[in-house]
Amino acid sequence: MTLGEILRRSEEFLARKGIENAKGDTRRLLAHGLGVAPLQILLQMDRPMTEDEVSCLRALVARRGQNEPLQHILGTWAFRYLELFVDGRALIPRPETEMLVDLVLERIKGLEAPRVHEVGVGSGCIGLSIKREFPDCDMTGSDISSDALDLCRKNAQSLGIWFPLTQASLAESLEPGSLDVLVSNPPYIATRELAGLSPEVQHDPMLALDGGPDGLDLIRILVEQARTVLKPGGWLLMEHGWDQGPSTRRLCEGFEEVATVKDLEGQDRFLTARKPLAT
Repeated sequence: MTLGEILRRSEEFLARKGIENAKGDTRRLLAHGLGVAPLQILLQMDRPMTEDEVSCLRALVARRGQNEPLQHILGTWAFRYLELFVDGRALIPRPETEMLVDLVLERIKGLEAPRVHEVGVGSGCIGLSIKREFPDCDMTGSDISSDALDLCRKNAQSLGIWFPLTQASLAESLEPGSLDVLVSNPPYIATRELAGLSPEVQHDPMLALDGGPDGLDLIRILVEQARTVLKPGGWLLMEHGWDQGPSTRRLCEGFEEVATVKDLEGQDRFLTARKPLAT
């Protein structure tokens, strides 16, 4: 059997299983199994496969056919300038979240050693990106999940980027008036909607998805905590659901420059709010 035959059969199998990007996923899986770049798959279509190679590739494709996320099968995934280990201990880094890093960087530009804290570090994609792209910031992070913290530490060690991590619920471990920026991608999916999520998303930990009856339980707490832990003029920057722009803005009474920022697909995605300057 040639690599081209394996490619065709695998694409057909994943398409029958309802995998949306069957062609692209197949190429990534075969490249991963053979230890080559995805482009090499198309350049080696006549390559004969050994029995061991066929068994390995079939196993990878079968896992994807059971709706295991591609990212978990590959074991790593790209986020901005980072290649991160990913698994079921934390959310898979998603492209829209990259904009949240930009929002932070825009607001700390020109500050000397700005103090930034991420609530819910997960894989570390946000905090590690901020620290990599603004090394002089005083970055810290927290998560209630010890598993997520272990994954973040693994990524930090692999990348050679370090910032202090604490196991804590939301922003409870932070000193009053200590932050220039509080950033978070908190759980924001309403509990009733969890069962309807795609099979791939349901591989993410429920702790990182479930935002309570209306999806805003933890967001409400974070907004209130931000009033205390931010310095005067400090920023709260938070990801939320596509339909939660108006409701998150209403929570920010007393803040200034309260706004909703759209993601690259034009959906409401991020809350920005600034604590008033001292008078």
